[in-house]
Amino acid sequence: MYKIINRPLGTNEKVFWVLDQKTTTQFAVVAEIDGNLIDSAWREALDIVQGRHPNLWVQISGNQYSTAHFNHEENCDIPLRVVYTEIGDNWNSVLEAELAEPLDVTIAPLAKAVLIQQPGKSVFLFISNHSIGDGMSVALFIRDILTVLSGNTIGNLFPISSLDEHVGISLMEPGEDRGGSEQVKNNLLPRSNVSVERLKLSGTLTRQLIERAKSEKTTVHGALTAAIVLALQTKSNPFGQEIPVRILHPLSARTTLSLGEDYGLLINIVTIPYLPSPQQTFWEFAREIRQGIAATQTSDWIKSDITATTGLFSNSLSINTVEDALHQGTAHEVMLTNLGQLSFASDFGNLKLKSIWGPMVLTPHTLAQTVGVATFNGELTLTVTGLAPSQSLLETVAQIIEKGCSTPQDLLLAEF
Repeated sequence: MYKIINRPLGTNEKVFWVLDQKTTTQFAVVAEIDGNLIDSAWREALDIVQGRHPNLWVQISGNQYSTAHFNHEENCDIPLRVVYTEIGDNWNSVLEAELAEPLDVTIAPLAKAVLIQQPGKSVFLFISNHSIGDGMSVALFIRDILTVLSGNTIGNLFPISSLDEHVGISLMEPGEDRGGSEQVKNNLLPRSNVSVERLKLSGTLTRQLIERAKSEKTTVHGALTAAIVLALQTKSNPFGQEIPVRILHPLSARTTLSLGEDYGLLINIVTIPYLPSPQQTFWEFAREIRQGIAATQTSDWIKSDITATTGLFSNSLSINTVEDALHQGTAHEVMLTNLGQLSFASDFGNLKLKSIWGPMVLTPHTLAQTVGVATFNGELTLTVTGLAPSQSLLETVAQIIEKGCSTPQDLLLAEF
């Protein structure tokens, strides 16, 4: 097992640590699996895979952003709760309760798991603090769990560096903590009224979306962004009102920076306001979205973005001041977080992975919603997470996607 000892938090890791001072920003990814194994097998697999990923052995120490750092802790098994329900029971309520309950970042590990056992089916929920990982981290972790459960072995990974170091920005070692030696606990209250809704596109529509997006020289993410913007404008902000829809995009840096399969926070965050004209066509808008996002997926852009954010932590500002600045700087109506097409195997011995859902993310913005996307086994899953029901957002998005894909011509946005 490899250890992390006193590694200072990177810039993006520090951002989530600061935001967590006032409210919980944890997230979840869920796997639906055909088949059952005994509870102890899951416990053993969880322990083995935890040993593979050093970030799952840490707490965050330090009372100020200048001193915040990861500390490795021994004997900190990932909590596993097992729930027994009937086949077909909706697991949303279990997930909502787990998301609502804060993770204390001063106590390792900064993650927890729930296994729902149903006759012939298992549902595995993994909830993580964002300072230690991202949605792809959890998806890979779930794949690792299933790999071990199928009887295969996996090796341990080295401690992962922060995104700063991957783009050539050095981290300062934690200085003296002027707040005193006693660690401040983040005594956060549970979030109330957490809501998670789900929708799965058919294999046929998923294939149509992938093929049409490719032929239109855009991406599935671009098309989904266009559909979300259109859905929100037609519901509460009709065309003609000069109010943009702000979409926050967490973008994986793994491909851009040739990073591996480590459990870590390997994303950069881009918030883009969209105010399309009703005379713009759907796929034209989707191409414009793709081009805007593509411009941010370079190592130089990631480095400049991190450098700009680092400035917040180098001006001797109070944590509350920094938190307020981050809150204003990340304001959005929807976070769209997309795991893309997951090329995992589906057969794992006596278990068969059927669906991946999420990421389901709570943000500090009480009116914002998070749309999580994952494509696996030829089917695209959509979730929307927030502090209130979404008023059929996913259904509207699916209807827009179906109309955009099934109509040969490129429709004007005003025609939706």
